[in-house]
Amino acid sequence: MKNFNSVIFSKTLTLLFLVSCLIACKSNTVGITPVPLEKVSTAGEPRNFSMGFSAIPKNDSEYAYLRSYDFAANYGETLVIRNAPAWEEFLSGKIPSEKYTKEILAQKHALKVRNLNLVYVLDVFDPLNRSSLFNLPTEYYGQSLASEKLKEALAREAIFVTHNLHPEVFVLGNEINMTFEQDADSYFQFVEVYKEIYDMVKDISPQTKVMTSFQYEELLGNIPWGNVHVPRWELLSDFSGSNDLLGLTTYPSFFIDFVRQLDSDYYLQIREHSDLPVAFISAAYSSGESRDGFNISTPIEQRRYLNKLVADADILDTSLIIWPVVEDGSLYNYPNSDLIKTMGLIDAQGIPKEAWSVWVEELARPTNLDSMD
Repeated sequence: MKNFNSVIFSKTLTLLFLVSCLIACKSNTVGITPVPLEKVSTAGEPRNFSMGFSAIPKNDSEYAYLRSYDFAANYGETLVIRNAPAWEEFLSGKIPSEKYTKEILAQKHALKVRNLNLVYVLDVFDPLNRSSLFNLPTEYYGQSLASEKLKEALAREAIFVTHNLHPEVFVLGNEINMTFEQDADSYFQFVEVYKEIYDMVKDISPQTKVMTSFQYEELLGNIPWGNVHVPRWELLSDFSGSNDLLGLTTYPSFFIDFVRQLDSDYYLQIREHSDLPVAFISAAYSSGESRDGFNISTPIEQRRYLNKLVADADILDTSLIIWPVVEDGSLYNYPNSDLIKTMGLIDAQGIPKEAWSVWVEELARPTNLDSMD
């Protein structure tokens, strides 16, 4: 274990979120073909979970953004799009702007022409400070979900997104247990609002799976530089009856160097605490050293982790595995980005890593998946 402060962890998770948010403004209808990579044809037991990637591009170019969509289409069934709330578009009964509406409709078209399932994540709290609402207009700084105006705006956005995109999975609130650790009052305000919005979304799109998500390492109390605590399994019950899936993000390579250091029941223990189908909306493991004294992973360890993840997913009732970063790339040249720079399954030169063969072999397993059911 390494003795780094919690700010580094928060900024790392923030980077994964912020980079993925950029895709929303780049979506259009142009189709491209990814650099061809050899697929492996194989047989095996049917796969009951959908696979896919987040909309995180290799670099800040139109080509790279479109390529992230096409990678998800060619090497999976599902794309995750993460956004901060667009409060100003929905406050005070305002009609969403033409620009915002066009962006949503462009995403809809880009997904449809690629036959991609959509997981839409609306991240309510600031990843750098999970006690504060994310992306608030200046005049609302410092306010919480105790505000009727903010609650109404969040509900209106959820309804607008659901009505226009009809996502297979709608995720309201991301890594919400981190809000509990930082500000219990904000957390319980969210729980109340979440349940109200859950019912609204289900009324509009009954087939959409609605859930919030939990950061798994924080849930277990496995963050060595954070507040030491016992596992918080009891938080799952706060959403009982209003959570269609158990959404998790998980990044064990932040805390261990070797996959063998994970307990054999690291994920399997979930079944002792929840009967919900599991959705890994972001699961990844580094493949190289990211910082002196912090991470010494290798491509072999990344492959071992992916093997463990899919093996455990077969045992669990798992509906979804999302690997957030397809390719290592220059877009991650930000402070603390060295912690995620080797999470891709393909290196910066476009060469598949060892874990890539595991991914395509799993993808080739027979399946009758048509959605997130």
